[in-house]
Amino acid sequence: KTVRTVMKGERGSALLIVLWLLVLISAIAVSMSGTTRVESRLAFNLVEEARARYLAQAGINHAILTLLKPRAPRQRVMDGAAVTPIDLFGVRLSIRIRDECGKVDLNTAWGGLIGGLLAGHRGQGGQGGQSGQSGQGEQQAFDLTQAILDWRDPDKIRRLRGAEDDDYAAAGMAYGARDGLFETIEELQQVRGMTEGLYQRLSPDVTVDCLAAGIDPLAASPAVLAALPGLTPPALEAFLRARREAAVGDKEVVIPTALLGSKFVEASLGDVFSIEATVDSPSGNRVAWQAVVWLTGDPTRSFVVRSWRRVPAPAADR
Repeated sequence: KTVRTVMKGERGSALLIVLWLLVLISAIAVSMSGTTRVESRLAFNLVEEARARYLAQAGINHAILTLLKPRAPRQRVMDGAAVTPIDLFGVRLSIRIRDECGKVDLNTAWGGLIGGLLAGHRGQGGQGGQSGQSGQGEQQAFDLTQAILDWRDPDKIRRLRGAEDDDYAAAGMAYGARDGLFETIEELQQVRGMTEGLYQRLSPDVTVDCLAAGIDPLAASPAVLAALPGLTPPALEAFLRARREAAVGDKEVVIPTALLGSKFVEASLGDVFSIEATVDSPSGNRVAWQAVVWLTGDPTRSFVVRSWRRVPAPAADR
C-alpha cells in the first residue's frame, strides 16, 4: 500500500513536470515565432530600403544623362518645382532638377542679397510682425550677414557688427572665422549667430556651387526672389504665375522690369544643377537622394559630382 502511494505520487510529480515542460516549450516557441516575425520584418525593411536607395540613385544618373544629351530641349525654368514621375518595379520615382544659380552662393553673392534672404527667412521664423520685432529681425539679419562676409573674406579685419576670431573666442567657441571660402553649405552652421532653425529654413536656398554674385530669377525660389530689392509682392506673384505657365508650356518668361539691370540678377550658364530623386515604396516608405552635378563640356569627363548624399524625404509632394 505504501509502495502504491509512493508510485502514485511519483507519477503525479512526473505529470506535473511534463506539463511545466510543455508550458516552457510553448513559451519558447511563441517567443521564437515573435522573433522570427520581427526579423522577417526587419529583413523586408532592409531589402526595401536598399531597393529604394538604388532606384533613387539610378534616377539621379538618369537625370544626369538627360542633361548631357546633345541638343536636348532644356527647360528654361528649372526651379525644382517640376516633377518627372516614373513608375517602375511597383514603386514611384520622382525627379526634380534645379539650377544651382537660382540659389544664393555663400562665397560669391553680394552682401545685400545674402542680407535680404536672411531677413526674409527670419520673418518666416516668427521674427517679424510687429514693428519692433521687425526692426530687431533686420538688425539680426544684418549682423549675421556681416559675420558671413567675415567668415569668407581672407583678412582678420572685423566688419561693422561682424565676427572674427576674438568674437568666436568671446562666445566660448573653440574655433574662429575660416577667413576662406565655404566648402559646404553645412559650414554655415558654424558662423556666429546662426541658429539651427534658421539654417534649416535657409539651406534649400543657398549654395557653394554657382560661383555667381547674383541669382537667375528663372531658377530662384519665391524666398530668393523676395530677397531682391525693388520687386513688389504683386510683381513677384505675377512673375511666379508666368513662370509656372512657362514651365508647363513652351512660353517665354518676361523678367520683371524692376529686376532689369539689377546687379543681383545674373543669367545662369546652365552648367550646375542639384538633382533630387524620391522613391515611394508600396509600404509607404519614402527615400530621397540628392546630388549636385557640374557639367564640364569636356568630352573626356562630361560631368563632376560635387555632392552625393541621402536627404530627408519630403513629407508630401511639394
